Amino acid sequence: MPMLRQFASRISALFKTRRLENDLDDEVRAHIELLTEENVRHGMPATVARYAALREFGGVDQAKEVYREQRGLPMVETLMQDIRYGLRMLAKSPGFTAIAVLTLALGIGANTAIFTLTYAVILRSLPVPSPGQLVRYTFRNGAQDIGLSGPAYDALRKQETVLTGLLAWSDAELAVEENGAVTRVNGAMLTGNGFRVLELRPFLGRFFGAADDVSGGGPNGYQALLGYNYWKDHFQGSPNIVGRPLTINGRSVTVLGVLPAGFEGLIAGERADIVLPLAFEEVINAPHPNRNHAGSFWLTVMGRLKATESVGTAEANLHATETAVREAADPRHIYLSGFFAPFHFGVESGRAGRSYMKVIYAQPLLVLAILVGLLLLLCCANTALLVLARLSSRSREFAVRSALGAPRRRLFRQVLSEVGLLAACGLGGGVYLGWVAAQAMVAMLPAVGERPPIDVAPRAAILAFTAAISVLSALAAGLWPAWRASRVAPMLGLKQGDALSPSKRLGSWIVPAQVAVSVTLLAAATLLGGTFVRLLLEDSGFRSDGLVLADVDLRANKLTDAQATQTAQQLVEALENIPGVEAATAMTLPPLENAWSAGHYFSLGERGTVHSDMQTWGESISPGYFRAMGTRIVEGREPARGDVGGDRVCVLGSSAAAYFFPGVDPVGRFIYAGGGDPSKDGNSTVKQEDTWRVIGVAEDARFRSLRESPPRMLYQLARPGDLTTQFSLAVRSKSTASSAAAIREAFQRVAPTAVEPRIYTFNELVRAHLRTERMLMSLSLCFAAIALLLTGLGLYGLLARSVVLRTKEIGLRLALGASPRDALAQVIGQGLRLVLVGIGLGILGALGLTRLARGLLFRVQATDPLVLAIVVVALLGVALLACYLPARRAMRVDMMTALRYE
Repeated sequence: MPMLRQFASRISALFKTRRLENDLDDEVRAHIELLTEENVRHGMPATVARYAALREFGGVDQAKEVYREQRGLPMVETLMQDIRYGLRMLAKSPGFTAIAVLTLALGIGANTAIFTLTYAVILRSLPVPSPGQLVRYTFRNGAQDIGLSGPAYDALRKQETVLTGLLAWSDAELAVEENGAVTRVNGAMLTGNGFRVLELRPFLGRFFGAADDVSGGGPNGYQALLGYNYWKDHFQGSPNIVGRPLTINGRSVTVLGVLPAGFEGLIAGERADIVLPLAFEEVINAPHPNRNHAGSFWLTVMGRLKATESVGTAEANLHATETAVREAADPRHIYLSGFFAPFHFGVESGRAGRSYMKVIYAQPLLVLAILVGLLLLLCCANTALLVLARLSSRSREFAVRSALGAPRRRLFRQVLSEVGLLAACGLGGGVYLGWVAAQAMVAMLPAVGERPPIDVAPRAAILAFTAAISVLSALAAGLWPAWRASRVAPMLGLKQGDALSPSKRLGSWIVPAQVAVSVTLLAAATLLGGTFVRLLLEDSGFRSDGLVLADVDLRANKLTDAQATQTAQQLVEALENIPGVEAATAMTLPPLENAWSAGHYFSLGERGTVHSDMQTWGESISPGYFRAMGTRIVEGREPARGDVGGDRVCVLGSSAAAYFFPGVDPVGRFIYAGGGDPSKDGNSTVKQEDTWRVIGVAEDARFRSLRESPPRMLYQLARPGDLTTQFSLAVRSKSTASSAAAIREAFQRVAPTAVEPRIYTFNELVRAHLRTERMLMSLSLCFAAIALLLTGLGLYGLLARSVVLRTKEIGLRLALGASPRDALAQVIGQGLRLVLVGIGLGILGALGLTRLARGLLFRVQATDPLVLAIVVVALLGVALLACYLPARRAMRVDMMTALRYE
C-alpha cells in the first residue's frame, strides 16, 4: 500500500508541476533566509551572512533536481520537456518541418493503403463468434477452386464427424420489384442450418431454419432476411419490415428479419443484401435447378469444428472418407472421374470465409507491399538526411549542453523525440493519404456495372498497423542523427559549426541506396506499365469501335428456355430494324469476363480416327454474331437467318478447326457432342441434336483472357432452348451512344417488364478485364515518381551541403588557376559516381523483383534493353539536374570571399 500511494503521488505530481515548483521555490527561499538570519545573529554583516547561508545550503539547482526526482517521474517529465522544446524548434523551421512531415506521410500513407487492401482481401475475419473454429471445404485443382456441388455437400454432411454442423452458401443475383420497377439486387442463399453454425443472432426478427429450407418454402412460403445496410437504405430502418412481402424473381417472399450489422456474407467482396433459403434456388435457376446436379459446382461449404477438434483432424477425416464422398456425389462417374478428375477435395481454415479476390490479388498485393516497403525506406533515408542537415546548424547548442554536463542519453533522446514528433505528424497525414489511396484502389477493382467490392473504412487493426509503421519510421529516420548528436565533442563543436554535417561515409552509402531503391521502383513501374500497354494493344479477335454489349436477365419473367430463345431473337430483330444499327446478335456468354465454358466434342477423320476434346468452348449465337463482334470469317460463311430451321450448323475457331480436322478443309464436315463414339458403330449413337455441320472458320478470339491463348471455339447457331433466361446482346453501330440507345429502345418494345439490362461498351469491358494490371501500373508509377523526387532531393541536399563545406577549398583551387568548369565537373562527377553505383545495385534488385512478379508480367522482363534504357535515362536525368544546381553554385564561388570564409 505505501508503494501504491507513493506511485499515485508521483502521478498526481505530473499534473501539479507549476504549483509544486512555486512551493519548492518558497521552501528553498525560506531555508536560505533562516540561515541568513542565524548568521546575522552571530554578528555577520547581511551580505556576508547571505553568502555564507548559500554556501552552507549547497547548490540550489542540484537540491531542486533531487527533490524533483523524489516527488515525480523524472523520465516522463524530461520527455515532456524534450517534446515541448522539440515543438518550439520545429516551429522555428516551418519549411524543414513541412518537407520532413510530407516525406514521412507519403511513405506511411502508401504502406497504410496497401495494408488496408490486404486486410480487407486476405486478413479480415468474418464478423461471427469464434471465427477461428470455422473451416471451409474446397474442390481444387492447383489455384483453381470452383466450390462444391449439391450432392457433394450432402455426402460431406453424412461423413463428417468433427463438426457441429456444415452449411452451404451461394451468391445470387436477384430481380426485386421496387415501386413498380424491377431492379438487380445482390443476394445469397444459405442452408437452413447456416445461422446456427455461424452462431449469429438477428438484428431484427428471426432467422429461417431447416424447416424453412424446403421446396416451396414450407407452409408459410419462402422467407427472406435483409442485409443491415439494405434495410437502412431501402426501408429507412423501419422496424415494421418484419412480415412484409417482397417480390423476388416473380415469387412473393416474406421478410423474416434483418441480419446483424457488419455481416455481409461469407464471400469477401460480395455483399449479400438479401439472404434466402437454399431451396429458393429452384426459383432462381428454373427450369434447370442445380441443387441435385452432380456436375454443377456452385456452393461455398463451411463448417464449425467441435471444441476439441482442429483443422488437422478435419483434414484427416476428409482424407479417410474422400472415396465414399466422391462415390456418393457422382455415382455415375461422369464428372468427378471425367471432366473434373484433376480436382480434389480439401479443407482449410474458414476464418476469413471464401475470397475469390484473395486468389486474384494475393500476388499483386505481395509485390505492392515490397514496393511500398522500399518507398518507406527511401522516405526514412531522406528524412534522416534532412534531420542531419538541420542539426548541423545546431552543433554549438549540443556542444554547450554537453559541456554543461548534459548526458549523452539526454541529447540522444532530444533528437529522437523531435523525429518522433515529425513521425506523429506524418502519422496523421499518412492515415488520411492511405484512406484516400485505398478508396482510389478499390474504385479500380469492380467489374463492369458493379459497385466497389470491399469496404476500406479505417479499422482498429489498420490504425494499429499505421501507428507501428510510424514508430518504425521514427526509429529508422532518427537513430543515426540522434547518435551523431550525442557524440558531439564539446571543444570541437564550440570551435566549428559543422560537426553534425553528413559525413562523406554517410553519403557514400545512403545516396547509392536511395538510387538503388529508385531503380527498383522505376523498373517495376516500367515493367507493369509495359504489361498493361501490351495487353491493351493485344489483338482480342474483336473490333471495339461502336460495339456495345448488354447482360440480359429474364428470370423474373418466368420464361422457359424456348421462350427465352424466342425473346432473344425478337430483341435481335428489333435491334436490326432500328436505323443506324449495323449488326446485332445474342450469345450465351460475353467475352473477357473470366467466365469458363467447356464441353466434350469430337470429330471423325477419314479413316475413322476420332479427334476428341473435353475443353472446347461451346458458344450459342444468333445470326449476325461475327459482323456484330467484328470477328473475321477466314473460310466459308457465318450462320444466316435461313439456317435456323434446317440442320444444326456451327462455325469453328481457327485453332479448333486445326485440331478437329488436321490437314483437311473443315467446311462441310461434322462435329459431334460427347456421348457416342462414331468409330465403333458409325453415327447411330449420336443424336441429331448433338451433330453440327461446319459451315465456316473464324479467326481465333480471346474469350477467356487477353493473357491466355485463344480457346478452341465452337460457335453453334442457337435453336429453341439453346439460350436460357440469362444471355448477352451485342450491337454495332457508328457510335457506342447510338448502340446503347438502340438496346434500350428494343427492350421497351419487346420486354418492357424485364429487369433493366446492364449495358457497357466493349472498351469498358476491356478496362474492367485489365483492372488489376491498371491498378498495379498506376500505383507503381506513383511510387516511382515519388522515389525519383526523393532521390533527386536527397542527392541535391548532400551535394549542396558538400559545396558549402568545401567553399574554402573550391576558392583555393580557383585561386591557384582552376577554371569554373573544373569545379562544375568535380561536383557533377561526385554525384554521378554515387548514382552509377546505385544503378548497378538497383538493377540487381529489379531482376529479383521480376522473378517474384513473373506471373504478373506479360511479354516484358527487366533485361529488355528498352526497360533498362528507360530506367537509366530517367535516373541520370534526375541525377544530372540534382547535381547541376549545386555545381553551378560551386562555379560562382568568389575566390577572395572563399579565402576569408570560416
